[in-house]
Amino acid sequence: MRWKSFLVFRLAGIQIIIDYSWFIIFFLVIYSMAENYFPATQGSFSTSQYWIMGVIAAVLFFLSVLLHEMAHSFLAIMHGIKVTSIRLFIFGGLAQVASEPESGRHEFLIALAGPATSLLLGFGFGLLYLVMFLSGHLGPVASVAGYLATANILLGLFNLIPGFPLDGGRILRAILWDRWGDVTRATRVVSGIGNAFALFLIIFGILLMVAARSLISGLWLVLIGLFMKQSALGSYQAVVLRESLAGVQIRQVMKENIVSVDWLLPLDELVREYFYKYQYTNFPVLNRAELIGMVSLDQVKEISKELWMFKQVRDIMTPIEQVPFLKPTDDATEAFRLMVSHDMGRMMVIEGGRLVGMVSRRDLLDLFKIKSDLGIS
Repeated sequence: MRWKSFLVFRLAGIQIIIDYSWFIIFFLVIYSMAENYFPATQGSFSTSQYWIMGVIAAVLFFLSVLLHEMAHSFLAIMHGIKVTSIRLFIFGGLAQVASEPESGRHEFLIALAGPATSLLLGFGFGLLYLVMFLSGHLGPVASVAGYLATANILLGLFNLIPGFPLDGGRILRAILWDRWGDVTRATRVVSGIGNAFALFLIIFGILLMVAARSLISGLWLVLIGLFMKQSALGSYQAVVLRESLAGVQIRQVMKENIVSVDWLLPLDELVREYFYKYQYTNFPVLNRAELIGMVSLDQVKEISKELWMFKQVRDIMTPIEQVPFLKPTDDATEAFRLMVSHDMGRMMVIEGGRLVGMVSRRDLLDLFKIKSDLGIS
């Protein structure tokens, strides 16, 4: 299931995005802090104080998660890797990059930055708690600091577990990659460890639900385990895909029989005669023989159905100057990366200002499947 999300702000050119799923865990953290953790550990405050402490603790904890991901991002940028966004969702945070590190050393430093930041934050909040404890000021601020110290240290240590998709998995892959000189082999080993740990979480979660009758804790571990299992498999498949597509030029996989649309075409006809008929998610737009842009299904969805017959393609299309494109000599690996980073199902192939073909993710995945079936890497 893909959750919807929205852009919160930009920081150093990086989009900070929040999935709506994030609000589930955010409010669960507030509730558990206000109704369970703080009343159990600090029994001298009022209910309203507990809830204020819960809100502050939750906000600061998720700011800590954001700092964890920003640390990854800044190290990636320092090593020439473009970071497109940081996404906060129900299972934490995820920095999305446009490319992978070029060496095991680079990946080691980038992966280590996150847990190191969490541990530093944990020790910082712990020092604040210690100072207040020694001075006898064990009030709400000290309680929140104590929680944040524990939470950040646990976050840092958990992420050091050596299995994908955790930071510890990337650290181990970096070490193995540097030692073996084979990123695919290193990824396979670390993905296997991540998959084994995910299975452990799933089984342990089920035991908690059945034997200990701890439904919420057990269900949460099962969900985390399922997420980790899927991510570990996806990480390995992504590396194998890149290795398989490396060296393949776009001209070898692009489709030359291009279906384009006229810029004056009404949207109702665009939907009926093109989206329904060809089942593509975007089309090149021509004014006579001149390529002037691209129109997508998402752009049509933004227009009310009642207005489709009154609107034309030119009213909603993206001008050609703003459309990412490929060249016939581009590497298929680069093409797949661009499609993922721009969230495009297919892209135009342009040579000398002329549209010569189209290539889709499906084309690249079909090639990958054929090479895999034939045992060709």
